[in-house]
Amino acid sequence: MCGISGVLLRREGPVGKLLISMMKALQHRGMDSAGVAIYNKALVNGEEYILHTFTRDITDATSSISEAITKAGGDIRNLQLSAINGYGFDKYFVKAEKGNLKEIIRSVKETGVSKVLSAGCCMEIIKDVCSVEEFNERFKVSDMEGTHGLGHVRFSTESQVDLFHAHPFQAFDYPDIAVVHNGQITNYYKMREKMERKGHLFDTENDSELIVHYIADKLEQGLNLQEALQESVRDLDGPFSYIISTSEAIGVARDKLGLRPAVVLENEELFAVASEESALRALGSSRVIYNLKPGEAVTWQK
Repeated sequence: MCGISGVLLRREGPVGKLLISMMKALQHRGMDSAGVAIYNKALVNGEEYILHTFTRDITDATSSISEAITKAGGDIRNLQLSAINGYGFDKYFVKAEKGNLKEIIRSVKETGVSKVLSAGCCMEIIKDVCSVEEFNERFKVSDMEGTHGLGHVRFSTESQVDLFHAHPFQAFDYPDIAVVHNGQITNYYKMREKMERKGHLFDTENDSELIVHYIADKLEQGLNLQEALQESVRDLDGPFSYIISTSEAIGVARDKLGLRPAVVLENEELFAVASEESALRALGSSRVIYNLKPGEAVTWQK
């Protein structure tokens, strides 16, 4: 049982603050980890990427990582260092061609002291193993502006409880796509093998990561997000609801039997979706809230 949330504003605003409010209302659904994906196109210019890294507290780690990024074809334009509980949660602004991004991520991992947590042109993923309150204190998420984003609180039923298995998930081959998920994908291994045969590279054993690869694959085939979500309801087995985001949209899908909840709110200012009505009421809106039907998928464009 996890808590998922998503919000899309009609104009740029306090996405971080809204997500934290929703996540606090869902905290009883999981204490293992907390995380967000937030979109803000004003953060970068041109062919720049934002890389969030997790670094062990080792002397000269920053120089090793910088060298790895440069060697792989990246040009570091800015760097923000942040130490939390003896670890580095650092942010690199890197100019690079899209084809070099995967090599940059691999090169950072090969330093042995750091891993890339997220990479995107306008998306930042921040996550940690802690409560929502601690999470917000550490990363000041409530201060983050943007157009839309996702939030997650986790209660693990299968894969590891650590920073790298926390939500949201992304696939590094496809920047700016992220997912938060509640439930299980029971045909995970069959579908993962199918994706791997197509060249998709998985970073964890969490079944939620499969959803990102699946949707990205469908988008590359020319489907729009709504069509991709509808096909996922047909192809993915098990009890699930998930919210997925791209640079321009948010979508939500619920399993065919409706075994995991998803509730939606829409008004003149925003679209929002969550596991429970309490999270939507935390936004302070009196608008009508409705349940997504079993097997239903809905998308909203920015």
